Amino acid sequence: MYFLRICLLGCYHPIQFAETLKDKPAPHWGFYAQLLRSMIEALLLYLPAALLRKTPPVPSYLTFIPSENYFAVLVWLTPLIFLAQWLLGAGVAHLFLRMKGIPSDIDQVLNITGMASLVVSVVLVGWDWLWFLVGGTNRYVLVFSHLLIDIWWFVLLVCGLIRLLGVSWRLALIVSFLVFTVAIPLTVVIMRSPF
Repeated sequence: MYFLRICLLGCYHPIQFAETLKDKPAPHWGFYAQLLRSMIEALLLYLPAALLRKTPPVPSYLTFIPSENYFAVLVWLTPLIFLAQWLLGAGVAHLFLRMKGIPSDIDQVLNITGMASLVVSVVLVGWDWLWFLVGGTNRYVLVFSHLLIDIWWFVLLVCGLIRLLGVSWRLALIVSFLVFTVAIPLTVVIMRSPF
């Protein structure tokens, strides 16, 4: 229950969200957050799309997955993709900080990136369903709105890096941008919105 309260805290108080994560088991909470995030997206976005036999609005870059089965495959592939994103992003952040000679705790980086991703993902899934229910059809507007919502992920990650690792806000912003640019290609290549 405390896990979910911290997630809710991430929706409205990023500094307290980061402070609360300081004494939580790391990287366990980040791992649990990524698993929960992948289950939410797989079961609430891709499973309904697969059951409705929807096809992606943009053809797959992965030619070995046929478009008519794409969302069914994403139900099973989403946890692997999100775990890869999480590990890759946190690894790059840790490596960058260590190369700059700044002490870094990879476990704390994994915790904050995982929890921040979960908070924003829940909002994005809700937004996607709202978009579907009001009959939104312009996928470019949907992508742009996702990027706007992702700004909150940057806020959570910057606050977390400042509070948990004691880095400056400028460095935390650079690290957040690095994590984002490393993680996004996996999403662009593999993930597809069912709406």
